[in-house]
Parts: sequence; C-alpha cells; structure tokens
Amino acid sequence: MSNNKKSFCHQTNGNPMSRRELLGAGLISSSVCVGVPSLFSMFSKAAYGQDLKCSSASTGGKMVPFLVVDLAGGGNIAGTNAIVGGKGGQEDFLPAGSYTTIGLAPEKEPGSVTIDRSLGIAMHPDSKMLQGINETTSVTTRAGVDGALFCTSSGDDTRNNPHNPLYWIAKTGLGGELVSLVGRTAGQSGGNAAVPAASFDPSKTPSRITRPADALSLVDKGKLATLLSDADVAKIMNATKSMSDSRLKTFQQKDMPDQIQDLIKCGYINSGEYLSKFSPARLDPATDAQFIAAPPVFPQIAANADQQAAGTIAKLVLDGLAGAGVVSLGGFDYHGQGRATQDARDLEAGRTIGRFLEAAARKGSPVMIYVFTDGGVSARAAGAVNGIFPFVSDSGQRSAALAFVYKPGGARPEIRNDRRQIGSYSAAGAVDTASSVIGGSVENLSKCIVANYLALHGKEGDLAKVVGNNPFGAALDSYLAFGKIV
Repeated sequence: MSNNKKSFCHQTNGNPMSRRELLGAGLISSSVCVGVPSLFSMFSKAAYGQDLKCSSASTGGKMVPFLVVDLAGGGNIAGTNAIVGGKGGQEDFLPAGSYTTIGLAPEKEPGSVTIDRSLGIAMHPDSKMLQGINETTSVTTRAGVDGALFCTSSGDDTRNNPHNPLYWIAKTGLGGELVSLVGRTAGQSGGNAAVPAASFDPSKTPSRITRPADALSLVDKGKLATLLSDADVAKIMNATKSMSDSRLKTFQQKDMPDQIQDLIKCGYINSGEYLSKFSPARLDPATDAQFIAAPPVFPQIAANADQQAAGTIAKLVLDGLAGAGVVSLGGFDYHGQGRATQDARDLEAGRTIGRFLEAAARKGSPVMIYVFTDGGVSARAAGAVNGIFPFVSDSGQRSAALAFVYKPGGARPEIRNDRRQIGSYSAAGAVDTASSVIGGSVENLSKCIVANYLALHGKEGDLAKVVGNNPFGAALDSYLAFGKIV
C-alpha cells in the first residue's frame, strides 16, 4: 500500500466534520451545489443528519429515450426538406406556385418530383437533411424509422419560443440512472429555444454536456449514498480529518469516479459493480464498441465539437444514464448567405439526426428524435440553383418541426391513419394558423409532441396530468401521428 493510500485509508476516532468545519477547512465552498458533484457536499449533508436522495428518476430503461435537435436561428424544415401539404396531409399538394416562398421552383414542387419515402415520412428528394441522414445510417436502420411533420408558426430571431418540452417528457416518467436531463448548453432548456414556462422544474435542470469528459461529473452523489451507511460516512469523514495536507489536496482535485475508486480500495464502499457501471470508460462514447464499430457512428468525435457533444449525449440517453437530451446546432439563421451555407447547415442537421438513429439501432433501442427551429425563412423566385431558391429573409410563418421514431426489429413504427402531418400550410405557402390548435401556438406544439411521446407507450390519455391540460380536447387522436411501440 502506498503512503498516499495509507494516509487516505487511515481511520481515527471522533465525530464527522460539520458543514462549518468543512467550510473552514476549505473542503467545500458555499456554492458547492452549483459546481461539480462533490463527495464532501454529500458528507456535509450527512453530518447534518439530512436525508440523501437520488435526484434522478430511473425507469430501468422501460420508456423510449428522447433526443432533441435544436436548430438555432430559424432554418427551413417544410419545403426543401420535408414535403408539406394542405389539410389533407403531406401529399395534399398546394396549388402550383405556392411552394416558391419555401424554396421550391415549379420543377421541384412535390407534384413534379419523385418523393423519397425511405424514412416513411415523405421527404423532398433534393433534401440536404435527408442526404445527411442517408450518409450516416444503414438501409436496415432506415427501414425501422418513420416520422411526422408539425406545422406551427414561431417567432423570428428569438430564443423565447417555448419549443422544448424536455421537462414534460421527464414528467412522463422518463429518467436516467445518473441524471434526468442533459443538454449541450447551460440554462433551463439545455439548448437554444426556451421551455414552456409551466413545464420548468428546477430540480431537473439539464446538466451541461459538451464532451465525453463532462459525463464524469454526472456520477450522482445520491447513487453513492445508496451504498453507504451512516457509519460508512462517519468513517470516511474521520479519514479526511486525518489526511495530510498534500493528500487531502490530491483527493479534492480528483473527479467523483476517482474519489469513489479510492473509497472502494480502502474498503469504505464494497461495490465493484458501481465502479464498472460508472467508470470513465463506461461513460465515454469514444470507447463504446457499438459506436466505434466500422463505420463509426461519430467518426470525428476526437476533434469535432458537434460530434463530441452529440455522441456523449446520445450515449448517456441511449444507455439509460440520462433520460432525455438536447443537442443544439448553430448557424440556421442562414437567409441571405446563399445556397452553399444553407445546404451545409441542413446537411449537418441531417447527419446529427442520422447519427442518433444509427446509434439507437446499434444499441437495439427505440428512440424519438424531435427536431425544431426558432422561426423560419422565406425565399423569392430568383437565383434558383437546380430548382431550389436561396432563402432571403426571416419568416416565422414558414416554420415547422419534425419528429422521427426508430423502432428496433425491422419494421417501421405504427403511423396512425397514415397521418404524417399535423396541421397544414395554406395556398400562400405559409402555416395555416387556423387549421389546428398548434398552428399559431408553439406551446401547444410542445404539448402535441408530449402527446405523441406518450402515445408511443399507449398513455396519451395521461396528457393533461403531464402538461396541465389537454388543448386538443376530444380531437386528441387527430394530433397523434404515432402508435404504441413499447
């Protein structure tokens, strides 16, 4: 045994240190609750005799994982990517010329091209989002996918659109072994767009994940508490009192998984299973055999910031360590920047969606992926390249959202009544806000997404319990695209 190990494992008699003593010794700070999880913060609560509770709500992987792709800036979804139609659905095509403002010249309107249905949902054959999905998924994976388009207008150039239903999704019962929610950015939503104010639950604020190393901070002190008795905590605190200054400093600087490893070595925790489940290797997508098998799902995860965030969040969510996660992608306020920029951003959005689908397929896990953008863009009949007009201005009246569902087993998820479009566009090439209760309400769109998530479990009747009301009333079924898959 090394001297360092001896100094940590040495036990003394006496009482556990109080919070005041810990603060005085510099072992914890008054802001510890907003920092990286600390063993000392947990032990200080134990010294006060407070209950130690797990903050996540694990469901044992029984619910469908939920991932959000937040396209910041207001890009195009309906038109050059997903086919959009009138009140009869995607293939109730709008009158000739109505698609100009959403990017399509007459020769590229839905009635003039061969629609791509490789994902179940009707996609434009020239869609760069579709191209990105195809590049990053196998034919077998795509055969298990279907989707739906949601027609809702939203505000331009604002982060206040309440697109993100993450807290309501957590309220359905979806949880993770380490944490309920994760997101790429700090803040209430974990992404760019806002959450509905009524949904916010401060106890479930998403943990920020931008790279594999961030996942290490998710090892939940509540989980450790389930392995320790009061006597164990007292022994550990007594040991910290007897540490040399140098050993104490070394211990403080370690992340929680390494601190836990020290505790196991010293006999304070007798749980090899805990280490194997929450070791750095267990949390790192770059070492996940299913992710790195050729072709790798996230081929540039070592250097690409988008892939680092998306890969880590996907692993946490699909492995059940987090319940739901948000990946935000910037650069979708691309009007006036030309087709090259527009195409590049849509392609990257598709690749991210595809990587999520492929990761789920390799894990043998179902997944629901919700894709939205804040606002929208408008084109005019000039400067077409291959029949696609460049976008020239913001236009929230031309916004939309997408949802994709992957179901393992080789068959697509059930689509109710062949309904792959909720809401509609008008002959003006814009959202028909009067055609549905989601047409002019982003908050109702969020509730509609929650209803569709619940429907995957046959629990759409619980909508009001989760979101506070049922804005769809007796017409709820007409707002559901997906049937039960679990």
